[in-house]
Amino acid sequence: MNFLLIIAIAVCGFACTNGRTLLKDKIIGGTLASRGQFPHQIYQRVDGFFYCGGSIIDKNTILTAAHCVDGTDRKSLNIVAGSNKLDQGGVWYSVSRYIIHPNWNPDEAANDLAVIKVTTPIQFSTFVQPVVLNYNFVPGGPECTLSGWGLTKYPGTTPPNDLLYFRGNVVDLNQCKGLLPSAYPITDKNICAMARTGIGACSGDSGGPLVSNNKQIGITSWVIPCGLGVPDVYTRVSYFASWIQAQQAKIN
Repeated sequence: MNFLLIIAIAVCGFACTNGRTLLKDKIIGGTLASRGQFPHQIYQRVDGFFYCGGSIIDKNTILTAAHCVDGTDRKSLNIVAGSNKLDQGGVWYSVSRYIIHPNWNPDEAANDLAVIKVTTPIQFSTFVQPVVLNYNFVPGGPECTLSGWGLTKYPGTTPPNDLLYFRGNVVDLNQCKGLLPSAYPITDKNICAMARTGIGACSGDSGGPLVSNNKQIGITSWVIPCGLGVPDVYTRVSYFASWIQAQQAKIN
């Protein structure tokens, strides 16, 4: 079954899959982040426009969602690190290449991850640091945090200027399946997380990091918009540990 219907990307900045939204960096009901609170957080610009999130995993490599870069001309893509604001600050990095997981399936949002190689090494500082990836994470229970530039209401088209975050909890996969429509595949390649109704990822946040105990456990993939009291869905970092490490070895 083909779920994926790309609609109005140039205007709205998201892809919808029969009511499911593949995110492009927005948060409903978020809290303002302090500078340096999420030093691993980056944002992507395509032709100068804000597009997606991601995380720094080493001096040369960004981890993000496959659907953020799929079909993107790497020459039009820039990574911005070290700023909480979309309109000022930060250091821009051009992109030499990106690598999408070979089993990325846009019809089901499966294997939704990619790595981006920047052309020059990222300069680390108080406000720019790599995140530790949790390769041993077992889903279920712990508190987690998502950061990104999030819409404060849905529907909407304009992200806020400031970095936002919210805290929620990882949801057991069986519970997650019970809370989401059966047409949407949830597997052990995913993590589900949710906060209270009115708080959550929205038509945004794609590629952004889901963090628990200061380690990244997930990559923001898709939601049923927005903040409706059902889980948001993430790509599970620990499932793809070998692939991520292999790509880092190629890049570095």
